[in-house]
Amino acid sequence: MICKGLGLEKGYFEGEVSKTNVISVNHHIPCPNPSLTLGMPVHSDPNLITLLQQCDVPGLQILKDGKWIGVQLIPHAIVVIPGLQLKVITNDRFITPVHRVVTHAKEVRTTIGVFLGPSPKSLIKPATPLVRTEPEFRAFTYPEFLKTFTAGAKCDAQFALNHFRNKA
Repeated sequence: MICKGLGLEKGYFEGEVSKTNVISVNHHIPCPNPSLTLGMPVHSDPNLITLLQQCDVPGLQILKDGKWIGVQLIPHAIVVIPGLQLKVITNDRFITPVHRVVTHAKEVRTTIGVFLGPSPKSLIKPATPLVRTEPEFRAFTYPEFLKTFTAGAKCDAQFALNHFRNKA
């Protein structure tokens, strides 16, 4: 569906660009005062796409216009979060949301996430059909990106993206 919406050939995201798959189960225990701790700190996903199966306890929030907004729970739905690699491949067309997970005062929250990412040898760059003049980003490997993203243990999306952005 993403390929179709962008006008890319069917299967563009198959193969090396989505070869690495990580499954994560997050179990957040209740906290009587949720303002004291986060279930997952503020971040953007460095991978290609995240597929998240939420439970029936709210907690996922996205940052929009400087305010935290709760992601509506829809039973049996999968939340699709575009990662930073998708932002690069789409030449800055996709937004990678800044998000976090907050704990609940009384209930346990368990989620399952599937993170699709490039293989270590995959070359990440804007898709040629999506570049009108100059690409927004230069080519890099996923390990190069992760090294920059995690520099100083900060997981700084803007720093990493700017590092690989073509200078005007």
